[in-house]
Amino acid sequence: MPSTGQLQTLRLWLEDNGGYVNPAIDLDWNETAGVHCRVNFASSLGPDSRICTVPHSLALSSLNALVDDSFSVFRNRGLAPEAIGYFYLMHQYINKAKSFWRPYLQTLPGPEHEHLTPFWFEDEDLQWLADTDVLHTTKARQKLQEEHYAKGIDMLNRAKIDVEPYTCKYWAAYKVGPQGQRQTALVDMSRVSAEDQDFPVLFPVIDIPNHSPTARVDWAFDPGRFSITVKDPIPGGEEAFNNYGPKSNDELLLGYGFCIPNNLDDKVLLTLKPPPSDLQAAIRPFQPGYFSATNGHWSSEKATFGIKRLTWFDSMSSDPVSLFQQLPEPLLELMLYILRHTRDLPFVFQSDPLAYLTQLSSLGRQYLPFLARMIVQSLAPKLATLQASTPHDSPSNAKQSLAKVYRDGQITILTSVMNSLRSYLRSLLPSTGTPIQGTGLYTLETLLGLFSAVAGREQVDDFLTGIAANAGTDDVDQLRQAGWEDDMLVLLLCFAYPDLWSADSLLEYVRSITAKIADQASDTMEEELAPAQSAMDIVQVAAEACPGTRWCDEKWSPQFVAGVGGKVLAFESFAMVVPSDTGEDEVRSVVYVHREA
Repeated sequence: MPSTGQLQTLRLWLEDNGGYVNPAIDLDWNETAGVHCRVNFASSLGPDSRICTVPHSLALSSLNALVDDSFSVFRNRGLAPEAIGYFYLMHQYINKAKSFWRPYLQTLPGPEHEHLTPFWFEDEDLQWLADTDVLHTTKARQKLQEEHYAKGIDMLNRAKIDVEPYTCKYWAAYKVGPQGQRQTALVDMSRVSAEDQDFPVLFPVIDIPNHSPTARVDWAFDPGRFSITVKDPIPGGEEAFNNYGPKSNDELLLGYGFCIPNNLDDKVLLTLKPPPSDLQAAIRPFQPGYFSATNGHWSSEKATFGIKRLTWFDSMSSDPVSLFQQLPEPLLELMLYILRHTRDLPFVFQSDPLAYLTQLSSLGRQYLPFLARMIVQSLAPKLATLQASTPHDSPSNAKQSLAKVYRDGQITILTSVMNSLRSYLRSLLPSTGTPIQGTGLYTLETLLGLFSAVAGREQVDDFLTGIAANAGTDDVDQLRQAGWEDDMLVLLLCFAYPDLWSADSLLEYVRSITAKIADQASDTMEEELAPAQSAMDIVQVAAEACPGTRWCDEKWSPQFVAGVGGKVLAFESFAMVVPSDTGEDEVRSVVYVHREA
C-alpha cells in the first residue's frame, strides 16, 4: 500500500508539472476503498467542482516508448501498440528509481500484489468462471498476451537488452485496490493513426477516484489536458467517485477486477449464428457494421448483443411494447430478417424496427411471439450449462467470490429474460371464460373455438364429421391421443381458410402461395407434397361423407394443403407448456393466429 508521504509526493509532482488537484481533495488509502479521493473534513465540494486535471505530458503509454531515446527498441514498431505500452510500463517500473514517473509508480501495486482480474486466476479460481463469456475472453486475452510477451522479449534480446528483469510478474503492474478497483483512462487520440488508436493510456492521479455507477461526473478533454468534474455536491469526509459509464460485470471483472452485486447495467451476451449467404448479401447495404472491415466477412463479434434483466408485468399482456423495449433493438431487427428469410419472404429493411414490431396497427406484431421464442431457445442452453457447471462449494478466496457475483448475475439475468418472454407467450393463450376471437396462441381445441366464433358452429361440426368419417370418432381428445393432432391442425387451417385471419392480417406467404396456386405456378417442393397427398386421401373420404360442405370445395389440392396448412403449421406453430383441463401443465402444439378482434 502507498504511504501518506508517497501520495503527497505524487500530488506535488503532478502540480509541479502543470497538473491540478482540488484543494478540498485528499489522496487517501484505507483497506475498504484502497487508494481513493476523499473530501477533507474541513471542506466540502459544491456542484460542478473540478476534482483534478492532468496534462497529456504526464500520460504514460506506448507513445512515450516511440520518442524515448533511452528505450528505443520499439521505435520501429513491430509490436502491437498496447504491448509496447506494457513493456514501456515494465521498463519504467523496473527502473523507477530514475524514472520521470517515479512518484506515480511508487503508488502502483507491486508484482507481489494480489491482482483480481481473471488474467491472474489460478485453475481452481477459473472453475467459478466455467462456461462463461468471461472465461472465453480471458483465455483469448491470455493467448494474445503470451504472443505479445514472447515477441517483445525477442525484440529486447535482439537489441542486446538484459531481459532477466522483464519477467511476467511485471507484465501487468497497474493500479489496483484491495477490492480490485482499477482505472485506466483513454485520451482522445484524434491525431493518431486509426490502427494505433485503441490502446491504454495511464493518467496519474486521475485514475485514483474509484468507480460508482451513480456518480455524476464530466470528463473534459481540453487541448493538452484531461479533467474530471463532479456534478453533485460532496460533504466533508465523503469519498469523491468517478464513473466509468454503464459497465456490466463482465467488463468490470475483466478490466478492473471487481463486480457490483445486482448491477443494473449487467448483461448476458447473445451471439447470433451467421445468416445464410443470400440474406447476408441483402443485409450488407443497409447494415455494413455486421461485416469485418478487413475481409468483408460476417463478424460474429459484431453480431453479439448484450441483454439486460427483463421485468414482466401482467399489464404487458395487452400491450407488450414495454417488454420488447427492454431488448436490444438491433437484435430484434436482425432476428426479424432471419425469421422472414426462413419463411421465404423477401428482405425488407426496417428503419424503425421497434415501431414496426410493436405498433398496434403494424403487421410486424405478428412476429413478436416467434422472436420471443427464438431468444428463449438461444439462451436456454447457456442457462442450463451455467447451472450445471456451478461449483457446489462456497468461494474460498476473493477471486472466487468475485467470480460468483458475476456468475450469479448471469444466471439471474438469463432466468429473468426467459421467464419474462415465456410469461408473454403464456399471456397469448385464450383465457378461460373470455370470448375466443382475437390474436393469440391456440391449441387444437381453442382453434376450433375460434373457428366457431368467426364462422359458426355448423362449420366446426362439418369439419369434425369429415374427420370422424376417417378416424371413427369426432372426440378431439381421443383423436389427439391417437396421433391425429398435426393432421387435424393442417386440415383445419385449410378448412377454415381464410376465416381465421382478418382481411388485413392474412399471412404474407399464404397470400403469395394461394396466388401462385390460382395461377398454376406453385413451386411447392416434392418433399412437402408427399404428406399433403396423404392428407388429400382424408379430404376425399370426408367429402364423400359430407356433401355440400367445405370438404367438397374445389380449392383442395396437394399444393393447397402443403402451401397453406403445411406452411402455417411449420411457420406459425410450436410446442409450449399450457394448462390442461385438469389444471396440470402439459406440452402442446399451439398455432399463432394474428387477427383483430
